[in-house]
Amino acid sequence: MQNSAKALRLILLSSFLFFAHIALVLYISSAVLTKLVGSTTATVLYTAGAMGSVILLFAIPRIVQQYGLVKTTLAIFILLALSLFTMGTTKNPHAFVVIFVVYSALTSTVWYCNDMFVSHYAYEKTMGRIRGTYLTIINTAIALMPFLAGILIVKEGFSSTFIGAGYLLLIAIGVIAVSQRHFVDRVYKEPNIRTAWQSMKISPALRRVTALSFLLQFFYAVMTIYSPLYLLHVMHFGWNTIGVIFSLMLTAFIILQYPIGKWSDGIGEKKLLITGIAIAGISTIVFGTLGGHTYSVLIVIVILFCTRIGASMLEVMTESYFFKQVTDKDEGVISIYRMMYPVAYIIAPLFGWLIVRQTSYMTLFIVLGIILLMGALYSFRLVDIRK
Repeated sequence: MQNSAKALRLILLSSFLFFAHIALVLYISSAVLTKLVGSTTATVLYTAGAMGSVILLFAIPRIVQQYGLVKTTLAIFILLALSLFTMGTTKNPHAFVVIFVVYSALTSTVWYCNDMFVSHYAYEKTMGRIRGTYLTIINTAIALMPFLAGILIVKEGFSSTFIGAGYLLLIAIGVIAVSQRHFVDRVYKEPNIRTAWQSMKISPALRRVTALSFLLQFFYAVMTIYSPLYLLHVMHFGWNTIGVIFSLMLTAFIILQYPIGKWSDGIGEKKLLITGIAIAGISTIVFGTLGGHTYSVLIVIVILFCTRIGASMLEVMTESYFFKQVTDKDEGVISIYRMMYPVAYIIAPLFGWLIVRQTSYMTLFIVLGIILLMGALYSFRLVDIRK
């Protein structure tokens, strides 16, 4: 028990480092790509990376079965680090965009590996609390990094953020290699995505929570790609200010996710899910109405903070609801669930590009908010799980 608890804590540390590296480059990637290749090609690149993720998530259960979870995770981290160092040092825009697609395709596989580690060490009766802790830790990392990214961009340029992210991954590689050196893989069953998909189709609970996970990832994808461009080009904030806005916005995850996860173990997920989606939807619509008017930074922070209050509630509830129904033996089901991230990144860039091209950034966020509110109505079909 003690060794398992220690191993879980170190997995959470490596997760912190992984998501810190993602956050360092997350909100600047769309601006860098748009600058290099234009908005249309940037949309294609995001879509290509997401399609690569879907392919890898089909393959990752079999890779883990053959090589083991630790070796697979370390190999992915090494490839990600090499990609970041290449993007941070290359002067060739063609090389940058190719490596960006490879990097984008690989990132979602780490979600799968992390899920397998956490599910291996976690216990059902405290799943909400454990997932809440896990999400609080990774979102603390995500909240801290945009502020640092803004400083690095102003002082050293965009390339410094990619190099810094690569160093964070090197530390994570060391943590995993040392902490999981005695990890014993169980005997994995032959992964079958088709069977897993059939299991999800006949389970209303799994099907509905997976749909809500897609909605959340779609929200994240649109906001990640287009909110920096909106703040930069429409509201005319500088990168220093944008970094502060995003870091303060993301503190909602740090403040809320552990207590919400703990709370849900007692009262269930449904009410919290509906409330969270409604808050996210309404505040996203308000964000879209800001337009090109002059507003104080504080007002923008408050509105975006509210979007993340709702998203944090939705995230921890979907995670808790899903992982109360699966274990690390359900590799195929977990793989499909994590495919919602890349699938969202296939659809969201095209969705956003079409709306912005035909109308405006403001319309994009208003439509996104309406879609979220429709998701709140869908959530009424969920039934709380009592463990």
